[in-house]
Amino acid sequence: MTIVCMIANAQEEDRSALEYAASLARRLSLPLEGLCALPDPTSAMIYATSPYMIGVGGAAIEGVQKAQDTLRANCKAMFEDVTRQADIAGSATFTDKVELPARASVHAATLSTAIVFPQPAGCGGHALGDALERVMMDARLPILLAPEVHQESGAALIAWDGSPQVARAVRANVEVLTAFSMVHIAQNTDDLGAQADNPAAKPEALAAWLSARGLDSKVHTFSGSVSQGLGTLATATSAELVVAGAYGHSRAGEMLFGGATRGLLRTKEAPALLLMH
Repeated sequence: MTIVCMIANAQEEDRSALEYAASLARRLSLPLEGLCALPDPTSAMIYATSPYMIGVGGAAIEGVQKAQDTLRANCKAMFEDVTRQADIAGSATFTDKVELPARASVHAATLSTAIVFPQPAGCGGHALGDALERVMMDARLPILLAPEVHQESGAALIAWDGSPQVARAVRANVEVLTAFSMVHIAQNTDDLGAQADNPAAKPEALAAWLSARGLDSKVHTFSGSVSQGLGTLATATSAELVVAGAYGHSRAGEMLFGGATRGLLRTKEAPALLLMH
């Protein structure tokens, strides 16, 4: 198993994602893979009957290829710098693929312990936005959005309402949770809805389930706005990771994430988010 970090463009957001992925890999004693996937520029060529247009297209493709080569070199240099500083260079691998990022990320996520994306990838209009959506909505695999600023605290926070989405997120990421010394369970008592009569929705039930797997936990309840309440609890517990279900919709111009998740994404200095649909 491995921790995979998707790299888009060697900007500061990618460095932040790599730093978080490296921290997670070190704590779990797992190898880290930095994955930079760029599409084949020839696949986007528009063929025309005019020799002039074909010549222009060839020159454009050559320019894109050179730009991609520079981008790959910059991404690799950044990856090597981050893994060297994290002291995990010996167990880290940089992979560059000529492939659509969405396809490459789904393949990488299939057997990885966690696949990490830069936080802005969840906010729309990002180069890795479609890849993130394909992993979570089509492949139904968990995704981890790295924080813009990372500080190791040893605490994780689960937004628990007993729903299938968050249950899948917890069950699929037990190994990730072992990287944390304390797991806080947060429940909005006003927001249970259809889960109100579900015995498994009780936070104590989740606490018992975690305890059986060797994980210490504490229960917290709150009311009012879900995103604000989770944000307040994340700050109070120094949580560096929030585990939640993703309730949004895909395609057709709809928002990918539900309101609570969007609220967390827009929170200043938000923690990492581990989400599953």
